[in-house]
Amino acid sequence: MKSIFTSFFTLVAFVALAQFQAPKLEVGLDFGPRHPEVGAFGKMHVAANELFGGLGIYVSPEYKPNVYFSEDQTNYYFRIPVGLTFRTNTPISLHGGIDPFTAYTDASGQLHMRKELGIRYHLGPWVLQTSYGFYAGSTFGVGYQFNTEGSPDPYTSKQKNRRMLDREALQPRVDTVAITDTIIIERVVIKEMVKEVEKEPTLTLIATVRFEFNSTAYTASSRGLIEDIVNTIKADPNRQIVLIGHTDEAGSENFNYILGMERAQRIANELAITYGIPSGQIDVRSEGKT
Repeated sequence: MKSIFTSFFTLVAFVALAQFQAPKLEVGLDFGPRHPEVGAFGKMHVAANELFGGLGIYVSPEYKPNVYFSEDQTNYYFRIPVGLTFRTNTPISLHGGIDPFTAYTDASGQLHMRKELGIRYHLGPWVLQTSYGFYAGSTFGVGYQFNTEGSPDPYTSKQKNRRMLDREALQPRVDTVAITDTIIIERVVIKEMVKEVEKEPTLTLIATVRFEFNSTAYTASSRGLIEDIVNTIKADPNRQIVLIGHTDEAGSENFNYILGMERAQRIANELAITYGIPSGQIDVRSEGKT
């Protein structure tokens, strides 16, 4: 069990490198039916979910009055585990915590510390959870997650975009969606004397801009590409630019089409607003999943 706790906290520590976001506040009540010494006990939990991508923090005090607790030699039972929550890109999330505040070493040198590791299932704003901990056994609980301005729920976000697709089928939107990369290419149109007669445009790759997963922010390696692209465009004012958005393979074709269009539009907005590239010089497209 010790190795499981170590692996869990190592995993979620890497997630903290993601972009900081406003958390989703969660409050809930829990119940431990079979503590080996004090029997059934109550607890609650307060969590700030998705502070760093899917990573959050929580505190979960446990208390039972009017019972002798030999470990602390008190007439009540009290523990206060604190730890981390980790939301996957599914309805499932994990949590694990320890109580360093009441830990102690007995006469034989053995460390006594409340530890727990559990799994949670998200049903809209409601969260069902269960966990198992040292010296306390299994616990069960339910929480409510308030609609703060944290990162969007992966499933709520997808349903919202599908509804928007029905109303605004081809209208670009700038929402937080998942995408692997956006490819910016140059379109060279060879025109004859008669305007209606145009040859098939030749597309030449200028650059590939990549985004963070489930975010409109560029990856660290792509942030410097925008100015290089602008300099290339300004070197030839007659150049026509095509922005083509791509996504990963998850999701439906309609949903991925919107994702690609949104990321391409995000680049177009920056070129036009920040760098003054004429909007008529920019063509926005989406090829969805690749």
